[in-house]
Amino acid sequence: MKFVYVLFVMLLVSCNQNSGKQTEVEAKNGNLNLPETLLSFEEFISRSRTEQLPHIDTTNFDRFIEQEDIKTFDVQALNIEKIYTDFYREGSAYQTMDSYRLSLSPDFYTLVITFRKGIYEMESVLINYDLQGKLIDHQVVAYDETAKGISRIESKISEGKIVLNRIRFTEETEIRQEEFRIQQDGKMEAYDSRNLSESLSDYAGVLSVLEELALHPLEVKTDLIASAFWNESPNSKILVIPEIVAEGDHYFELNSHIVLVDDQTETITHRFFESAKTNHWVSDAVVLTAIKIDTAQWHLSPDQSAFGIRVHYIGMSHANPYENETLSLFVKLGDSLQKVLNHFNVLESGGEWDTACAGEFLRTENRLLIAEEQTNDWFNITVKSNITNTLNEAKSDGRCISSETNSIVTKMLKYDGREYKIR
Repeated sequence: MKFVYVLFVMLLVSCNQNSGKQTEVEAKNGNLNLPETLLSFEEFISRSRTEQLPHIDTTNFDRFIEQEDIKTFDVQALNIEKIYTDFYREGSAYQTMDSYRLSLSPDFYTLVITFRKGIYEMESVLINYDLQGKLIDHQVVAYDETAKGISRIESKISEGKIVLNRIRFTEETEIRQEEFRIQQDGKMEAYDSRNLSESLSDYAGVLSVLEELALHPLEVKTDLIASAFWNESPNSKILVIPEIVAEGDHYFELNSHIVLVDDQTETITHRFFESAKTNHWVSDAVVLTAIKIDTAQWHLSPDQSAFGIRVHYIGMSHANPYENETLSLFVKLGDSLQKVLNHFNVLESGGEWDTACAGEFLRTENRLLIAEEQTNDWFNITVKSNITNTLNEAKSDGRCISSETNSIVTKMLKYDGREYKIR
């Protein structure tokens, strides 16, 4: 499709050259089909369509294969020459293709404008303007080229943040992921970057699974993806894909995709899905910091083994410290995975103090052990809870005295035919 489009553009350029040069007004506005009355900045903003957040921009030549797909407009009021200094220069071949608006803040306007740069390049630029139309900052959020066809930029834009993927199509698709913070004044700054091929332990397998799940790499929390081989199921590996369903400044909610993958074919053999409404994969004041796969030998019955998913959280309050880790267990059931232990606390620690000395803290660590006794033909699980209570007191002489008490409590998890519960 790109070849057809490029051929169309070359014919169009040839026709334009034969018909003479653009008029000075046409050249200054970067297109050939201007309205008779040029729009002011305020009018352009009010007439622009608005896309919902979060928004993934994958602008490419395939989107503009027909002439009617191209939306030309006046750009004089948008300060485009401050972004492309050669925009109005004679011989430059910029053409406006499309635009849309995003509601990132009530304190500034945000437009994303797509430009064709000559015959072979196209890019979308996110531009922040103050309320009077003065340019604040800009960032390329999408790019495509047809000269070599080996590079592309795609991005996910959400409130306060841009996640940008720089993609190179070589023998192995390379993705460099960069993150930008959109500040309250509309300026943007880069604050994190990673090569996914280096940061993901099973990069090729992850891309294959994302394609099978019909998930775009920008729709998942890549820094929380987990993978591990499972010895209890030969030639199988476990992949945990956290799908972003809501995201804000220091906040996100994740759907869970937990799959078993055939290591030879890179195809999914068993899968489990749970929405953010019930899986507790939410990060806010209590931050979800890690998702880990537990491949310990969880032999729950003579013919059934499980693997675990551990999710770790840390509270952000200094005066009220908090830490929590949960464990869920999964078994194979037909071509699906069944959760048989649901978000069981294996660690919970919290307290309250004056941030200098005085305060009280309670920490509970639960150790799970497979018992010999069975319920509904599955082994019981013994829970040994090590409970530590710490009391800090500030003395009149300036000393901080700490006292600690420990206790051990034993409980039992029993299988009720569907899942393990305390009995």
